[in-house]
Amino acid sequence: MKSYPELVLEVLESDNTPRTAAEIEAAILANTGSTPHPTAVHGALNALRRRPEITITMTAKPPRKFRLVTASEAVKTHAEISDEFERNLWAARQGREQA
Repeated sequence: MKSYPELVLEVLESDNTPRTAAEIEAAILANTGSTPHPTAVHGALNALRRRPEITITMTAKPPRKFRLVTASEAVKTHAEISDEFERNLWAARQGREQA
């Protein structure tokens, strides 16, 4: 039998759709037929986020949606890093009116 974090990871790996904790729980319930305790999904997500090889993103505003980031998405190219730095620098200067 799989652990609850493994079940949550399976749901997140099934496709790249962001899901709320309730949607993840519903998918696990549909797949296994077992009902977990109320905070099981959040506990599993926290356990998964501690693993260095797994990257899970979460939306900033409620309802919080979680998505598994693939390895190719997690690695930025030098050009992407440089562009992001320039945007952040420009925004900081704009904030201080130094642009």
